[in-house]
Amino acid sequence: MTENDGITHVLKKTFYLKVISVLTLSVASAAYTQTSFADDSLSTSGKFVDASIDGKQIHCSLDISPTYAVQSTDGQSIMVSDRGYVLKSDLKNCQAGSNLHVKNIPDGVGFLSDINVPQGIYISLDFVSTQPMLYLATVAKIGTKRNLINLDGAYIVGKSINQLKKAAFSTSGDAGSSIISPDGRYVAADGQIDCSQDAYPGVWDVSKNSRVFADTDACNALFKQTK
Repeated sequence: MTENDGITHVLKKTFYLKVISVLTLSVASAAYTQTSFADDSLSTSGKFVDASIDGKQIHCSLDISPTYAVQSTDGQSIMVSDRGYVLKSDLKNCQAGSNLHVKNIPDGVGFLSDINVPQGIYISLDFVSTQPMLYLATVAKIGTKRNLINLDGAYIVGKSINQLKKAAFSTSGDAGSSIISPDGRYVAADGQIDCSQDAYPGVWDVSKNSRVFADTDACNALFKQTK
């Protein structure tokens, strides 16, 4: 085993211990977790996701046991595991007695932190340090692994672990901790919509593979839903 393989093994083990810790806490609190977004209430219990969507009560069985239920920034998907998600429209039309299939981003890109299915793009985070927890991001088209970003803060294949650590950033590391703009063009990998010079990793323009520098109002406008 090489030094990098050993580090990767330790990091993966740490991640799974973190997941186990979260699940243990969930069991200790009646095996029930709930997260609310606007008017939609989401919760998980066993293999089920319960939701109130547009006033309709949903009780839907998935083909895996969800770890959590976190809505994507665009409101069109529900992230249910480190790689898995379901479309909100499919959840709404879930049929009793059948298991809704959970779709997955590719293996080996870290864990899903936001997804925009209409724009065909997702962002995932992979940790490269555990003390403190530091992450790098992959921004890719759905169904692919190729990172569309090669800026500082992005996971770049071929770089050494020491190089990757120097470019890593801090964030909560939870599903939903990154933000994709409604049009899929802009990404805030750490969930902070900050286009200032001092921000890190800041906001990325995916189409140009570049940082965005703007004042607060202009920066926030990039992530607002247009009517």
